[in-house]
Amino acid sequence: MKCYRCGAELTTHSFCPSCKSDVRQYKQIMYAANRMYNSGLEKARQRDLTGAVRDLHQCLKLNKEHVDARNLLGLVYFEMGEVARALGEWTISTNLQQEDNVADQYIQQLQASQNDLNDLNLAIRKYNLALAYCEEGSDDLAVIQLKRVLSLNPRFLKASVLLALIYMHRNEYDRASQLLKKVLQADRGNTTARRYLDEISSALSKGSEKKSKKDEVVRYERDNELIIQPANVKEPRQGNGIFTGLVIGLVIGAAVLFFLVMPSRLQSAREEYEETLRLNSETMDAQNVTISELESSLSSLQTAYDELNDQYQEFFGDSDENSLGEALLAAVEAYLTDSSDYETFHSYFSLCLEQEEFFTDNESGLAGLYQSMKSLIAEEAGSYFYDLGYAAYNSADYETGYTDLGAAIAYLSTDADAWYYFGRCCLELENTDEAKEAFEKVIELVPGTKRASWAQNYLDDLE
Repeated sequence: MKCYRCGAELTTHSFCPSCKSDVRQYKQIMYAANRMYNSGLEKARQRDLTGAVRDLHQCLKLNKEHVDARNLLGLVYFEMGEVARALGEWTISTNLQQEDNVADQYIQQLQASQNDLNDLNLAIRKYNLALAYCEEGSDDLAVIQLKRVLSLNPRFLKASVLLALIYMHRNEYDRASQLLKKVLQADRGNTTARRYLDEISSALSKGSEKKSKKDEVVRYERDNELIIQPANVKEPRQGNGIFTGLVIGLVIGAAVLFFLVMPSRLQSAREEYEETLRLNSETMDAQNVTISELESSLSSLQTAYDELNDQYQEFFGDSDENSLGEALLAAVEAYLTDSSDYETFHSYFSLCLEQEEFFTDNESGLAGLYQSMKSLIAEEAGSYFYDLGYAAYNSADYETGYTDLGAAIAYLSTDADAWYYFGRCCLELENTDEAKEAFEKVIELVPGTKRASWAQNYLDDLE
């Protein structure tokens, strides 16, 4: 341990042998920092990652230059899927100790695979997008983004907890419980996951209590026999005068019905019948007038029909199989048959996407149907083809990646990631013009970002 004032090595004495400063309180602080580091190390070995983060933060509050604590904190963050925070701790550590620092190896290993680093950055962006969707109340879109986050970075515990919370909001307690148990396997001290599990157990127990109350019964003895009946069913009263009272009640009811109710009912029925005759007469007169009006407008309707038929023939063309309208209707039918079969849907809808200007310049009902269909399916279909294309790109299957990513940008024209990897596929297939267009689109969508900088480098190489 070195003196905080002059940097000399301290001895067992309560003062510095060089500058004679009082170091008793300083030593106590350093010893406390070391104790918190040892506690954090022990909790990390026991996979209590949340507890380890808490103790290591306390250690760094006492001694911000504790290099071992920063390196361990970075490892814990990395294990929790928070790569950016891990890099931050390791970078500070390398600045504090530039030689013989294991943090240098951690950073080099992480930066060795550019694709893995891109996936981790993309996972963070998708997580932030999912948070925005949750704030807007779009749980379905948030679930889609969080599933993509966990496919890119399965260790991201915060994403798993957020997805479990959405499942709890939907009352899908089994899915939420499975996710939270996986989180606790990775981080035994995750208090948020434990609290959510307690809430799930409480909700399930309340449901079972309600169910058990319905099944409650009452047991008692009568004449040396055990009687069992439901709790919410009352035992009927018994008496010798029940039958007599029932007969008397029926006689009185019949008398009241005959002398008081029936005359008024007959009078009411007679009035309703007369009113119905009057209304029918008025209706007949109105129908006669309507028939004459319809006959007079028949010729104008025939003319309008002929005009609409001409527009229909102009829209569909002579060959129904190759017409835009037939393709649009086939795409709608495919979506209604199976809304998750994006490939069949795209096989019809792609023709409409290629000639989108026809629908934007047309004010017919089919043009409105095209716009509604595109807005309904764009996000899901675009994400589906992006995942396929990105996987194909990583597998060096650039032709398949070119096709699938091309479909993705047709639906998600503002997705910079889709344009970027589409451009990379074009570059590998030597489609120079399309590659330039794609990289220029990336720079336009996300100016000033690393993605835009990489796209600019490829454009410079092509030039």
